[in-house]
Amino acid sequence: MISVIGNAQEYIDLHVDNDLYFNTDWYYSSGIFIGTGKQRVKSNDGDKALKPQFVHWTLGQEIYNPKKRYSNDESTFDYPFGGWLFLERKLQTYIDSVSIFEWSVKFGVTGKASFAPYIQNLYHKNVLGLKDLSWEKAVPQSTHLNISFQYRKRFNLTNQVSLLISGFSNLGTQRIGLGGRFGALIGTSKIISFTGNPLEAVGKAFAFYLGTRQDYRIHDYMVSGSLFNDDAPFVMSAIHYKNNIELGYVFHTERWKSFFLFNLVSKDVEKQNKNRHKYLSIGLTRYF
Repeated sequence: MISVIGNAQEYIDLHVDNDLYFNTDWYYSSGIFIGTGKQRVKSNDGDKALKPQFVHWTLGQEIYNPKKRYSNDESTFDYPFGGWLFLERKLQTYIDSVSIFEWSVKFGVTGKASFAPYIQNLYHKNVLGLKDLSWEKAVPQSTHLNISFQYRKRFNLTNQVSLLISGFSNLGTQRIGLGGRFGALIGTSKIISFTGNPLEAVGKAFAFYLGTRQDYRIHDYMVSGSLFNDDAPFVMSAIHYKNNIELGYVFHTERWKSFFLFNLVSKDVEKQNKNRHKYLSIGLTRYF
């Protein structure tokens, strides 16, 4: 079964998404995620039928905005302004040493209660020296509940080459969709998924990752508003099929893990001025 780093069975981590590394600031503009987790059920608890389980908690914020982010004229917008603040609880059960089933619940808010306009403009003004974004006709304030399911598996081709696959689905008021992730992991790391359970990272190791994420989004509140009312002052028709090209690197030791993941994503809406959007994900984990 899955082994945990030494006696460490808990962690805290920080994961940041941002497109400013590529001198852009639009569409999915930024994401900040603070997480913690621990092993809940061990495989050696006396009952061999027990599967190892891990519980994870994440507090996250995502920010979206159009390319012409300073404009007050909605006719120039190629994406709605939007903020999403949520708390997620995830339970992972390890079927065996190379496969996992997990499910999670997200509860959160959009609109001003997400603090997105305040956080973004505070950062732009005090760190970047830029003027405030307009946040004109932003996604309205609303509470949301999402439930997600995912299956992950690793196929070992050689001692240092593996295929990582996953299938996932989301059902909720903020997003409905399903999809899959496929990629190759090359290196000494034995993780089952590139952005999955940090406690999978055993000992000192590294790996490079090349993969793709394929999404079919049935509904996206951040683009099209609610399925149940017309409260959103500005909405757009979403592109249902999305894909993402991913290139990453992970390194971990007995007490630390870091990863870098380059993302090249397709359009969310037809009106977007750019066919693809680049952003970088950076994560840092400390084990206890």
